[in-house]
Amino acid sequence: MAEQGTGSTSPSCSNSSRASQYVLVASLLSIVVLVFRGVLGHEFLHYDDALNIRDNPHVSGLTWENIHWMLTDTSYAPRYMPLGWMCYALDRQLFGLNSQLWHAGNLLVHLLNTLLLFLLLREVVSVAARDREPALREKMSNWCGAIGALCWAVNPLRVETVAWASARIYGVVVLFALIWLIAWLRAQSAPTARQRRCYSWIALGAYAASLLTYPLALFAPILLLALDVFPLRRAPVNLSGWWKCDGRKLWRDKVPFFLVSAAILAVTVGARIAADDRFRPTALVEFGIFSRMMQACYVLAYYVWKPWAPFELSAAYPTLHGFNPLGLKFIASAAFVVVTSVTVLCLYRRKPILFALWICHALILLPVLGLSEYPHSAFDRYSHLHGVLWSVVIAGGLYALWESERRRQIASAVLVGICVAFAFLSSAQVPVWKNTFTIYGSIVDRFGENPGRGRFDEVLGVFYLRAGETNKAITSLKNAVHYDSRRVDRHIYVEQIIPRCERRLAEIFLSNGDLPNAAIHFEAALRTEEQPVYLVALALKHSATLTKLSRESEALPWLRKAVEVAPENTALHRELGTVLQRLGNDAESRRHFEEERRLKAVEAGHTVRSG
Repeated sequence: MAEQGTGSTSPSCSNSSRASQYVLVASLLSIVVLVFRGVLGHEFLHYDDALNIRDNPHVSGLTWENIHWMLTDTSYAPRYMPLGWMCYALDRQLFGLNSQLWHAGNLLVHLLNTLLLFLLLREVVSVAARDREPALREKMSNWCGAIGALCWAVNPLRVETVAWASARIYGVVVLFALIWLIAWLRAQSAPTARQRRCYSWIALGAYAASLLTYPLALFAPILLLALDVFPLRRAPVNLSGWWKCDGRKLWRDKVPFFLVSAAILAVTVGARIAADDRFRPTALVEFGIFSRMMQACYVLAYYVWKPWAPFELSAAYPTLHGFNPLGLKFIASAAFVVVTSVTVLCLYRRKPILFALWICHALILLPVLGLSEYPHSAFDRYSHLHGVLWSVVIAGGLYALWESERRRQIASAVLVGICVAFAFLSSAQVPVWKNTFTIYGSIVDRFGENPGRGRFDEVLGVFYLRAGETNKAITSLKNAVHYDSRRVDRHIYVEQIIPRCERRLAEIFLSNGDLPNAAIHFEAALRTEEQPVYLVALALKHSATLTKLSRESEALPWLRKAVEVAPENTALHRELGTVLQRLGNDAESRRHFEEERRLKAVEAGHTVRSG
């Protein structure tokens, strides 16, 4: 039996509690392995794995040259993430490009995160129940922590991070963030000043490591203030009390975390500006403030309900592609955000925990609201850290219901039932990430008739072509042209999807001997192509194709346009002269042949001088 008021427990009670904890942990980890075991057979995907891992020479291993690049480069990606690159490089060093081992590493990180989350939730409940009898406190913390961790671990929104090799960094971000929160809570109850300092430094180091892996938790220090509300229960009674003397004391040990956050935020903004044109912030004239605010409200509302309705998941979502900010779902989302904000503000005195949760919800999601980018998606991976907040809510809710055994049992049964449903949904979602065909096929299915699907159809077409499935490649490439031509947001970003796909279609038909269709697609590519190097090549191939069809005259306007773009290209002058000659226009033909000879003489003279 426990000794009342001493805080100690008998050896038998302690051993029983420890055994119960081991059983819960083993059960948790076994369930996670059972749900996610399918990722071990996954391949690398075209979906950023090539850019981040397979074709990135800077992560080929942990060499000094590569480490220097990781620490200093801000142009390759729109984020400053040296530890994230090191994660990739370490795996390349250990496993090469064995995708099975990479995915085994993702599963291992998820298992570690599940264990750490269980420990964090135990710590939260244990601190909240610090006045309870020790044996009861252990039972409460184990049970609440286990259910809260399970709800997070098997939620289908976790699949993307576990099943996609490039998402490793999101798992590592959460790993460091959980260490940070556990260490900070331990520091608050440390019996000696030395232990407090030790835990505080661990917490600060882990938080910095989280940001340097990927700056997802930039505004997460607000979580520490939320922990002052619950479970530490030392928040001011009035909202204004946070700025008075006693309230300001609570900010004191958070200052180092906010300073680290500010430093990484400054570097991240610089990296975003210096990155490739694809990643630069969208200008306000292209994507206005009102649209950005409505998009942000949608994302804030989305991550309230989506964790509880994780259906129809995808690697990308069409909602924020070419959207109408005055659409019903956006107005409803904005109304929800405004009403919730006002409500929790008014209820602060009676329910400060609601205010703390809402502020944490908003600030954790702030980096992923898409305020500086278009098009945007509310990706599943963005919920990886945010989901920890929901787990704390679940554990805290079970703690609050503990005194009512019936309510606690009902709530526990409902949550376990939800976890079972989540486990089945996650198991079904895992195969979607198996290879490039499955993931891009699921994306185009999810987009349906949304014009934003064109870029995903193009990738499918290219990979079908590589696999020798020509008919499927033709269908996907035609779909890409069809849908991308309907995009109304072309003024915001241009991806040159149509000319690329038309060029590939022309090459496919040409190689199949279908010259009429090849000519149609060469001309379609010429109408939309803006890059001179491709325009020249297309004009020459189009002319050769039309010549075989005895339709040389149709090539003239395109050859002349190409000559205007590249007047020093000898092949163009020769081809244009030949076509004109066949059509009986000898005078103009001679001028192009003479220009060809002149350019060749200039090239020869330049070569002699260089030699």
